[in-house]
Amino acid sequence: MPEGPLPEPAANEEAGRTPWLPLAGGAVLLGLLGAGFAAWRRRRPRHVPEIQRPVVRSAPPAGPAALGDALRLHVESDKIIRSAAFVTLKYRLTLTNRSETPLGAIGVGLDLVSAHAQAPMDQQVATAETALEERHAVARLAPGQSITLDGQVQLALAQAQVIRQGRHPLLVPLLRMRISARGGDALLRTFVVGQTAPGSSRVQPIRLDEGPRSYSPVAQRELA
Repeated sequence: MPEGPLPEPAANEEAGRTPWLPLAGGAVLLGLLGAGFAAWRRRRPRHVPEIQRPVVRSAPPAGPAALGDALRLHVESDKIIRSAAFVTLKYRLTLTNRSETPLGAIGVGLDLVSAHAQAPMDQQVATAETALEERHAVARLAPGQSITLDGQVQLALAQAQVIRQGRHPLLVPLLRMRISARGGDALLRTFVVGQTAPGSSRVQPIRLDEGPRSYSPVAQRELA
């Protein structure tokens, strides 16, 4: 499926030159985002079913497993490239059918947005109402079969929400994902994406005052 043009990588790409000291508050920012997401989920109204008298009847045939149970998702963030106008994330997704029945008509929609404490949470995370452009389509995934999908998503800096930490402008990218399959519900996921140090799983925001460049390695952390 066609995707946007890949910005030219910056010439000064060096894996080890990221200054970590000014980003000391990055973990705090990401922690606040995770706490806000958890509080938002708890506040969402829940339907309370009406209790009815049980009726004895023959058991219906078992339906398809929920997509979250049937499909295993593995996400890898390969590289973040920042140009003068865009932030581009190169990713790799591995889908595995761990159920005993085939999965058909699988669609994968993704986009890249940014986090901010003042923005409504439903504008930052993937929900059932979130419209995401479908970027991958898989006709069929047999039981036990895996498939790997590569691609990239972009966020225009003009549309990004910037977080200020002192005099440093920071960007916290969010990779939103919606996976659907024939006859099943949708699998919704949101990941915080950012730079990291080799051997570390900590995700740090991206500084916007460093000029165009590439970031690698990068990592992601799912909001749950």
